Amino acid sequence: MHIPDEVAVDLRVAAVAAGCTVALSLALRYGLGVSASPLLRLSPVAVYFGYLFLGKGSTGSAFENPRLWMLLTVAVTVGTGAYAVA
Repeated sequence: MHIPDEVAVDLRVAAVAAGCTVALSLALRYGLGVSASPLLRLSPVAVYFGYLFLGKGSTGSAFENPRLWMLLTVAVTVGTGAYAVA
């Protein structure tokens, strides 16, 4: 089955956002014992929505790079985890 390149890139960014969301929720709840609000736990998904609405439509700009959005998702996840623990 052939998946077009645009769809494959979207799936990779979505997979990173989903994985970071699950990892953040599990790490906060079971690893660190912190009860965080759903808004904090879903922060990686907000970055994915940013990618959908800002990144895909901006042709020729730096926002179009999917690796940037994947790294931003990981950075937001780490930052949210640090914020929730502090």
